[in-house]
Amino acid sequence: MRREVDHGAVSPKVAERRFPDPIEQRTRWAAAEAILLPGLVQDLVLAQRRAITATLRMFDRLREEGEFLDELDARLADDEFFRYAGSTVDRSDEREIERVFIDVPGESTRGDEPKRRRIKDLTVRLSWIAHDERDASLRIRFSFGHDATRDWLEPDLRAAWSDRLGAVTFEEHAALRAALARHDVPGALLAAPHRLSELIVYNNAPGGGAVFHHDADPGQRGVVYAQLDGRTVWLALPRRALAELAAAHSAFPADEVFARMLAHDDRAIWELLNVTPALTGAIAAQGALFVLEPGDVLLLPSHDEERCCWHSVFGVGRAPSLAHSLAIFDALPDTLRDPRLESA
Repeated sequence: MRREVDHGAVSPKVAERRFPDPIEQRTRWAAAEAILLPGLVQDLVLAQRRAITATLRMFDRLREEGEFLDELDARLADDEFFRYAGSTVDRSDEREIERVFIDVPGESTRGDEPKRRRIKDLTVRLSWIAHDERDASLRIRFSFGHDATRDWLEPDLRAAWSDRLGAVTFEEHAALRAALARHDVPGALLAAPHRLSELIVYNNAPGGGAVFHHDADPGQRGVVYAQLDGRTVWLALPRRALAELAAAHSAFPADEVFARMLAHDDRAIWELLNVTPALTGAIAAQGALFVLEPGDVLLLPSHDEERCCWHSVFGVGRAPSLAHSLAIFDALPDTLRDPRLESA
């Protein structure tokens, strides 16, 4: 179920829990197909139970109109770097609840060393996932700069500070980063050094979740999604494959569906992709439905707009779940290194 539309029932097969070998992972990545890594961070889920439970309770309070700034302050109060710089609400985005700005004060140094500059406009944004009031799903995104100019897509020292802010705010996220690095996810699939950035903490509510979309932004190589509590059900497949399946359940040819998928105001295609249970069943039959359990990791490749993994999420169960996602970018150049981060 998502927003009162019944898409059917699913009974996960044991075979779907098989861990793919390196060759299969590389093949699927090249084809822009989702890669499920079942149980990859199961040990983290067990070790971070207290922190995960605390985050779930925080989302419960926020859903009941708790103060976002109070929650952040309680988590950052003892940090030596981060300082509150202001809050706002984007009235043009009906999903946004509050956006908090965080700065890192500049530092004077000894001798002839230049003053370390102030880091400005780190952002932590609390919002509803959907525009639909029937969906109580929440998310918190860590970024920097201004959305209108898409600052976060460019190499910027603030990206590294935003990453640290996310790890300091959520204890389980610091552990997740360490686990992904230990398993070299997704390093073995990439041709160049990478960074995991733009943390989003998801609290998908039962009957809610995200409709079909992609993450093929310029410079973004894909997404790493880690389920830490509860379950989510995913439909995830390459854009071309989705267009062909959707065309079979409509009067539109596949090429037309493929072209119109990028339009933000194409209601016919939106309804075809998101409120057509028969299409959901066809996607499942193609092996592109994934049930994520606590400890599972899902990789979503984004090579470009044409070769990217489109995905849709269903919140299931009796209570909101918890997951952390990270965008995959090329590593920042050495010129953007900050000694303060290395010593933190």
